Amino acid sequence: MSGAPGARESRWHTVPGALLEYRVPASATILLVALGSIFVLTSQSASSWPTYILGAYVLAGAAKWRSLFLDRGFLVVVVLLAYIPLSSLWSTPWDAREAFSQVMRALLVFTFVVCIAESVQVDWFLRRLTQAVLVCGTLAAAAAIAVFFVESPDELRLNGLGQLDSHVMAAMVYAVAAVCGLAWLSSDDRFVARWIAGVCVAVLVVAVLLAGSRNAMVCMVFGLGCVLIANRVPTARGFILIAGSFAVALLVALLAVYWLVPGGNEVILPRGTSFRPAIWMDYAARIRVDGMWFGLGVLTPDLIQVGGYDVLHPHNLYLAVAHQSGLFGLALLVTVITVTVHTLFSNYDQPEAKLGLAVWALALPGYLLDGHELVDKIGWTWLLFWLPVGIALGIRARRGLEDARRFGVRVIS
Repeated sequence: MSGAPGARESRWHTVPGALLEYRVPASATILLVALGSIFVLTSQSASSWPTYILGAYVLAGAAKWRSLFLDRGFLVVVVLLAYIPLSSLWSTPWDAREAFSQVMRALLVFTFVVCIAESVQVDWFLRRLTQAVLVCGTLAAAAAIAVFFVESPDELRLNGLGQLDSHVMAAMVYAVAAVCGLAWLSSDDRFVARWIAGVCVAVLVVAVLLAGSRNAMVCMVFGLGCVLIANRVPTARGFILIAGSFAVALLVALLAVYWLVPGGNEVILPRGTSFRPAIWMDYAARIRVDGMWFGLGVLTPDLIQVGGYDVLHPHNLYLAVAHQSGLFGLALLVTVITVTVHTLFSNYDQPEAKLGLAVWALALPGYLLDGHELVDKIGWTWLLFWLPVGIALGIRARRGLEDARRFGVRVIS
């Protein structure tokens, strides 16, 4: 984010003075603490406390960001966040306390997205964000690596510490931290900063490899590749062409190893398909019979049995959304993704857009094989999904303010 003094001053003057001087530095600091706590605190409820403070702070200053409701992309996000807890009304069984909990989770996600959108207006936010996620992720990954070698778990798979006690969740979050680290390394010319970022990325890559999640490994490679491509390719069209070619080449290479190399199938899928196709077919049949259009409700238990094993969730975020809220909810999700991706590509020259694209290059394919809760308390979905959504909304808001000033419209703080 460094640049000429004139450019920096211009960026700062595109937003209301009160927003910059008071609101955003405070809310962004709380936000960074909350995101950092994902790696450090052992309880999701403990990590939620900063988000409660953040939510109250954001809602108290609603007059500062209410113009976001004029943005159609923001309205789609609001409808999605409202509809998923609304589906608790036709859940079986219905539980008033759990329904209220779903409303609170949606409200926390909403205020997080608003805070990200506001924070994008501040020049230092991107660098502070990547630094906070990188440093906290590296410390957590280093501790998890140490525990892994000391305890030597039977499954020989690294599990994260605290909230990241699942090897899949830990690997995906460490992969996002590695993407943030590479983004910082690529944008900072200082030798010490680049050295620190390089070491941190290496630690995170080792942690992802030890976690053993093939999904996370492949997604991390693609996410890191997209960071490198974004920092070397000047146009969105070029990025799409090269990143798409990279994705195809990566997929072809994996298939070639799987089918042509002796023992390659055990390297690519050491545990086979883990019943994924059977799981998806059973969930799809359940959705088709019991709630194709509006879902079974967010409170309806996901539990099914496949091959004699209890399956707790669909292992596919998109299928989970369809299970909870039907094709209507899935259509809202696809709309949010489409609007966000379009915004990020339309503003490809912005460093925040490039970070958002790299995170989603990792996350969206990864959610095809894992994930089950789109709306939840602070956790991995906030980093993997909602962070790019907030970045896109912030870029749209910033462009709106710049256009207003360009045409002589007074912006009132």
